[in-house]
Amino acid sequence: MSDRQDDGIVRHGDWIGIGNEFTGVRLRKVFTPQGERLEIEVPKRGHRILLDAMQLEIVAAQDPERFSELFAVQFGSDEEDGN
Repeated sequence: MSDRQDDGIVRHGDWIGIGNEFTGVRLRKVFTPQGERLEIEVPKRGHRILLDAMQLEIVAAQDPERFSELFAVQFGSDEEDGN
């Protein structure tokens, strides 16, 4: 369970995944020289991020409406186009 990677991960836990008919993500706890992080990956799109405890606290404090706004920006919406 130990494999040093370019991103500083020195050890990691097992992947767990969640998904629905639109997408799937997987996540695991990783250990870096700077501390523990949560690695979140979207295999279908090739996106991934490492978040520390403070960053996760900020994400958890967001209102669900904020995520809807982010979806509109990421995937486009009629309102953003002025239509």
